Amino acid sequence: MALSKEEKKYLIKLGKLIVKLREKRGLKQYELSDLLDIDVRVLRRIEKGETNIHLVMFLKFVKALDVDPSYFFDLPTKSKE
Repeated sequence: MALSKEEKKYLIKLGKLIVKLREKRGLKQYELSDLLDIDVRVLRRIEKGETNIHLVMFLKFVKALDVDPSYFFDLPTKSKE
């Protein structure tokens, strides 16, 4: 299923948020990928907004980055960019 422009923008914003949270916690990509039990290449694609994540992976991010799940839903889905 192809993603809409709006959905693609959301994934990019989500990826940027993940990078911000990872860096705030002083984690390198390989460290977070180890916590998530995924290949670092997969994490790179997620952080670039190139791939969607499933619910189980979402929950792993919540736990690894120690944030409330709602934190990821506060991203604006419509932008004026």
